Amino acid sequence: MLGLVEAPGANVELHGVLTEGAVDRPRARPRMRLPGVALARDEWPTPALLALARTLAAYHRHHVLHLDRLLRVLRARRRVVLVGNHALDVVDPLLFVAAVLERYGRVPRFMGHASWQRLPVLRAVSARYGIVPSRSMEEAGRALADDGFLMLFPGGVSEAALRSYRTEPYRLKWENRLGFLRLALEHDADIVFVAAVGNDDMYYQSRLPTPSAIVRVADAGDGRRYRGAYLRFGLAGVHLLPGVFPLPVQLTHVVSRPLDLGDRATARRDPEALVELHRSVWQRCQTFLDEAVAGRDRTADVLDRAVRTGQRLLHRIGLV
Repeated sequence: MLGLVEAPGANVELHGVLTEGAVDRPRARPRMRLPGVALARDEWPTPALLALARTLAAYHRHHVLHLDRLLRVLRARRRVVLVGNHALDVVDPLLFVAAVLERYGRVPRFMGHASWQRLPVLRAVSARYGIVPSRSMEEAGRALADDGFLMLFPGGVSEAALRSYRTEPYRLKWENRLGFLRLALEHDADIVFVAAVGNDDMYYQSRLPTPSAIVRVADAGDGRRYRGAYLRFGLAGVHLLPGVFPLPVQLTHVVSRPLDLGDRATARRDPEALVELHRSVWQRCQTFLDEAVAGRDRTADVLDRAVRTGQRLLHRIGLV
């Protein structure tokens, strides 16, 4: 199990979000100011992104389970570092953040790959929403201290682009990725894991190498970090643009309880204790993700099962 013990209660689903405890009617949005960033929904490009999120949420039959676990931490005025498993697209974080915004009126700050600061369109979006460069721990610390709510993907490119989805499905590539843990310890923040189930299956990952020209564009002219990435396919062919014609799999996010980090003071001052704590956090998050993936067939619809079955057949045939 991950984290803290909570009071028992029935699970009740409201508008695609599973809450904990008996609920008679939908509750009003909390009036207190929660950690995070308040977005002006009428300022460009927020309306376009929310419209895209609504369309993709319907297309992927999206649900968020146990979102109230996050609310409890935010209501306690605790700083929060949200971490999750990563696939090579923006659809699943977009849908999760849109659900958080709809429910609580706040969103986390994000850490993103350097391409967000280099490519023309992404650069404008990055500046508008204050996306923190992935390797800037100083900026990440300021964002967490100022806004109290930060989301990142520790596995980065290794997990999203270089991992073989067919041989390592839903594997967290967190080796030597201690930055998120240091942030939580230094700023006395809670770590909450969000398992994304379905994101590995949104595009078919082939055995073909991604052409170098595409790799250079994805890496904003560099190409070194994405070298070795596999070519992926969606409904419209080669996957080139984020969120464009993914396969119609069901997408579900499952929110963990806050992780128990034990003796924080010792982990801050003792490198060996930090490494051991990182190993424990990594293992607990992987176990939580494994359990979420294992439970997907209980709620999977016919279309989701058909798409995943088709991908498995293509893997067995081995043509691509």
